[in-house]
Amino acid sequence: MDYAYFLGCTVPARTNQYDAATRKVAEKLGIGLNDIEGASCCGLNFKYLDRKAWLLMAARNIVLAERMNMNIMTLCNGCYETLKEVNHELKLHDSLRQDMNKTLQKVGLEFQGTIEILHLVDVLAGLDKELIRSKFSIPLKGLKVAVHYGCHLLKPSRIIQFDDPENPHVLDDLVELTGAKAVAWDDKLTCCGGPLLSVNEDLSVRLALDKFKGAHSAGADILLSVCPFCTIQFDLIQLKVQEKYNLDFEIPVIFLPQLYGLAMGMDPDELGVELHRIPLEDVIESIQEATTE
Repeated sequence: MDYAYFLGCTVPARTNQYDAATRKVAEKLGIGLNDIEGASCCGLNFKYLDRKAWLLMAARNIVLAERMNMNIMTLCNGCYETLKEVNHELKLHDSLRQDMNKTLQKVGLEFQGTIEILHLVDVLAGLDKELIRSKFSIPLKGLKVAVHYGCHLLKPSRIIQFDDPENPHVLDDLVELTGAKAVAWDDKLTCCGGPLLSVNEDLSVRLALDKFKGAHSAGADILLSVCPFCTIQFDLIQLKVQEKYNLDFEIPVIFLPQLYGLAMGMDPDELGVELHRIPLEDVIESIQEATTE
């Protein structure tokens, strides 16, 4: 299956290891990723500042994918929520769609409403589970993973309809295909605190602290995220937690395709694990040791 591959801003700017690992895993699984020529920011940051700008920016990106006749697949929770919500609203409301198209037509574009918006997790969840398992050569049995969904992957639930927003399991199930254990942990569904970082750093750090406490208490070896911004928060702010509260959790964070890549026997360097601030070496070493036992 081929998809129009939407990267957004944060992935190529700050977490390109997410992109690199995704491309490698997608190739193994037969997922075709086609870059969207001319794609821009999804518009998320304008949602509560300039609603029309938010709608137009998202709609323009959707139209570029419509011209490719492919559904969009994105890695970013924020991009996913924005593109999916705008796609929903423009399909549902004729007057809004007509208003947006008046502006889009000035640059030769027109929203048709012919495609859907998917997250990487949507795409993986739609694959045959045995197909995915068949690509794993290194069982991750014994690895305890604290799975973090992130807010935008689940809400607004009336539009996203990805999973049960109060008791999600899809991402946990995908993790456990590797043989790893998705642990039950406190604050699993709370916000990472990232959106508050530039407004109230103390509160942002405190919210992250709660996440680390929950994952640590559950005995997690690693935090898993599918959102670039949440991952930056966990990886970078963990250093601030250490400094502010004199607590050293040392819980590394990993992206889902990086975990899959390790289970597929890929070189950790090709998956960009060295780009994480909280080192993953101990986890990788334990995985490699387990394969020789």
